[in-house]
Amino acid sequence: MNKLLTVYKFHVKEAIKAKSTKISMVIMFAAVLAFFGFSHWSSSQDAISKDEVGVINLSTHYSLDLQSINKQLSTTKLIEKEKSAEKKLRDEVKNEDLSGLLLISEQNNRPIVTAINNRAGANGEEVSLVTQQLQKKYVATIVKENKVNEKVASNLLTPIAVKNEVVKEDHHEKTVGIVYAFVFLMYLFILSYGQMIATAVASEKSSRVMEIMIPKVKPLYMMYGKIAAILTVACIQFATIFIGGLVAYAVGWLNPDQLSLFGLGIDLSALTPRIIISFVVYFALGYIIYAMMYATVGSMVSRIEDLGSAVLPVIMLIMGAFFIGMNSLFAPNSTLVVISSYIPFFSPIATFSRIVAGEAGWIETGITIGILLITIVCINFVASRIYVNGVMRYGGKIKIKDMIQMAKNQ
Repeated sequence: MNKLLTVYKFHVKEAIKAKSTKISMVIMFAAVLAFFGFSHWSSSQDAISKDEVGVINLSTHYSLDLQSINKQLSTTKLIEKEKSAEKKLRDEVKNEDLSGLLLISEQNNRPIVTAINNRAGANGEEVSLVTQQLQKKYVATIVKENKVNEKVASNLLTPIAVKNEVVKEDHHEKTVGIVYAFVFLMYLFILSYGQMIATAVASEKSSRVMEIMIPKVKPLYMMYGKIAAILTVACIQFATIFIGGLVAYAVGWLNPDQLSLFGLGIDLSALTPRIIISFVVYFALGYIIYAMMYATVGSMVSRIEDLGSAVLPVIMLIMGAFFIGMNSLFAPNSTLVVISSYIPFFSPIATFSRIVAGEAGWIETGITIGILLITIVCINFVASRIYVNGVMRYGGKIKIKDMIQMAKNQ
């Protein structure tokens, strides 16, 4: 155990002292600050400059109070335009120089709103507010002309009350952004740090360091020491991202109520202790599975140049898990995602995404964790044998039959 701890400390110190680790931590910290800084700047620019929607009033009986309507609009602003400029304004809308154009006309004393947009469904909020204002004035005109009692008219126009009763609360909309952020982080770190393990093992083997180390330290201690050390470095870099977020929050660049990632809103109120603990557990278990596989692959190659093709099957597995995680963003109960939750190579990402979406209960969580632990024991049994035999084998590429033979040998 002392030798294992010695190997672990050695690799942690080497990883932290490495220039690449320091550079990556600085880049991560700067990237987090840059992301939140740009988001803050762009949102402030949107608040300052609103898109303009032109309004031409061709009606002789109905006027619009654009000032009151603009107070209710957050991203656009209605601007009154000259009647003679209609053709020019239509061209501006077509060329996307103007967000839209509203024409107010009338037929038989009834107001008509024509919305001119460069895409279907645009400026829906503006049309709705303008229509509401014109509707009130139209009703007032009809009431006055026909001498209808104002209370009767008001009662007739009262909208029907609609009550929504939610039988099952849907957390999906709140958690899409959280799933995306955590799944992407899990995929990125497992992929990058797994590759780091394979490269470290292959480098030591190709430089003949193994021949010096093995008489003094058991190969398994070397494998587990690397895996634990790089996991520690991964946690340190996770902390770097977290600290970057805290700094962004301290300077006012991060607004928890308006947090988003690539257009997907992140509701921090949905981030419960269970989600945080689940992320740590599934990330650690998934990392251990893939780390042992990467270490095993690294022990089978004699040259660094052969590592790329050797780790390809492992990369395909983690990429498959990532794409399943992306699928779970909008369909956490799909057959593919549910089945993948019980497949150990996909389970860390698939099950975690279902937990965040509120679709995986405690029983499913317990079963998947049990499957992952059993898988780790099985992979450890096979990987340890292949690793011990592989690190001392040099020559051509190792084939599948050679791996099977190594797994059989004690």
